[in-house]
Formats: sequence, C-alpha cells, structure tokens
Amino acid sequence: MFKRRSGSVFFVRVFFICAAIFLQSCGFHLRGLVEMPPELKSIYIEGGLPNSQMREILRQKLIGSQVNVLERPEKSGAVLRILKDKITRRIASVNTLGQPNEYELKYSLSYQLEDGRGRALLVPREISLLRTYRYDPDNILSVEEEAQRIKLEMARSAVNQMLRQISAGMRHRLKAPKAGTPGSVMAPVVEPQPDQAGNTSAP
Repeated sequence: MFKRRSGSVFFVRVFFICAAIFLQSCGFHLRGLVEMPPELKSIYIEGGLPNSQMREILRQKLIGSQVNVLERPEKSGAVLRILKDKITRRIASVNTLGQPNEYELKYSLSYQLEDGRGRALLVPREISLLRTYRYDPDNILSVEEEAQRIKLEMARSAVNQMLRQISAGMRHRLKAPKAGTPGSVMAPVVEPQPDQAGNTSAP
C-alpha cells in the first residue's frame, strides 16, 4: 500500500514538472509578467537605490518578460531612468488619547524611458500608491511585519503599473504616423495619467 502510494506521488510530481516545462516552452508567462514590445529587448536600469526592493522586483519582472537587463548602457538598448523611488509615512488617524491609531504609507515611483542615445521615448511619469495599516502599541513586532509586507506589495504593484504603461506607451508610439524627414526622431508619447483610484485623466 505504502509503495503504491509513493509511486503515485512520484508520477504526479513528474507530470507537473513536465507540464511546467511544456507551458514555458510554449511562451506561457506567469501572472504579473508584462509582454514587452520587441523594441525593448534590452534595457539598462539607471537611478534608484541599487539594493531597493523595487529595483530587484523590476529586474526579475523584466527577465521574466524575456528582456535582457544590461549591466551598462548600450546604444542598441533602451534606458529606464528611475527618477524617484520613495516611500513616506504619516499618521492617518488617532485615538481618544491623541495617539496614532492608523498610519498611511505613500509610495511614489517616477521614471522616464530613453533610447541608447539619450533621446526620450516616453515622457516622465509618476505612480503614486496609498495604503493604511493599524498601529498596535502592544504588538509592535506584528505591526512592523505588516508594514514591511505592505511596502513589498506596493513596490510590486508600482512595478507592474510601470511596465504596463511602458508596454502600452511604446506600442502606441510605434503605431503613430512618423512625421518629418527620414531619420527624424519621433516626439515622446504623452498618455493619460491614471490617478490613485486607477482612473485615467488627461495631463
């Protein structure tokens, strides 16, 4: 009985491993990955803190989207310039004694996309996210763990938004009719900016 069950578990594991390899070979992308246009096959990330959560998440997302993350800028690649990567905290509400009851975290991520020669492909854009969490003076450790978890989720969400904006902006730019003489540089794309609720509005 035990040997038969062990054998069944083994074959189930083999099946799932084979299925995962098959899906990967067919170009299946994990949830959260963004399909980047062919023009962004190679990207150099400039700016931002070298060891920040956002930067590492961004790097992994790009690699997962089949983008070559360059170690140094190249003329044939694009440059994703991180202009701001900042998180701030403020008191959102207080109790009857005037002590903090809730804190609000604000995450700001702004960026600009350029080609390898320093010419703007997409104008600077900023993503702002707000989250709140309860403060419990009797359970500081759990509160800090919750805050760190929220910060990580905000970084992931901001990176996903940024990559979706870049993908959509570049596809829109490539579809736009080219004006001017041959070899002229197209103007960087200006798209409607999403607000914190996810709605879009003209700049």
